[in-house]
Amino acid sequence: MPRPFTLPTQALEWLVPAPNMKVLTLAGPSLPVALARQGHQVIAIDKDVAVVSRLREAGIVAVVAQAESLPFDPCQFDAVLAHQTFHRFAPGLVLSEMARVLRPGGAACVSLLARDDSVPWVRRLIARLRELDPHAMSGDYGLDAVGHLLDSKYFPEHDATSYRHWVPTSRPDMLAMVERLPAARGLDEADRAALVADVAALYDNAAPSGRDALRLPYQLRCWRAWVDHVELTAPIDIDDDGLSIAL
Repeated sequence: MPRPFTLPTQALEWLVPAPNMKVLTLAGPSLPVALARQGHQVIAIDKDVAVVSRLREAGIVAVVAQAESLPFDPCQFDAVLAHQTFHRFAPGLVLSEMARVLRPGGAACVSLLARDDSVPWVRRLIARLRELDPHAMSGDYGLDAVGHLLDSKYFPEHDATSYRHWVPTSRPDMLAMVERLPAARGLDEADRAALVADVAALYDNAAPSGRDALRLPYQLRCWRAWVDHVELTAPIDIDDDGLSIAL
């Protein structure tokens, strides 16, 4: 997985499409700052005190809290966002909490970055490494957890989109990555040299002429799911006098 990155403007505008929305972010330091720069009113939570301190230094209203027990009154936010963090949460708790703090018509938004294995040179690299280790370059990046959101009774309607994201990787970086694999370290010198030579040849064949680095492809996948308060244990009703909670 590449280092954390800032979501592109196109993705941010898809996740939070209206101007000046009140948004809650669930863990992670980069998303709140990016949303604030877009003009939204942002509140962030994180369990890490150091992350919260950095966000406050950046001018973000941040709170030390857990996503499964949000310290906010009902119907406070237009959107609740989790980038690359949703799989960390207990779905049976976080989904009801996200629904509770969302205003009617609000959306739970999830995004994650997953490697795109459809590119031929990436498939060849994976195939070569899996000759050595069947589990090399595997992982769902949290994709399975998104199913809990899409199947949730609190969020019966959803939409999705994706964006291509490229991460440059140099020849030395790729060879170093291969040599760090536990299975590669266990090879004798001749077999390890043969593996590195194969990956070097793959890189050289795939690298565009005149370019120093290949670009490793990823898909930024995004989901929006709109809240339905009917299924909450304590239904939320909006009447002429404002907000009331039916107990």
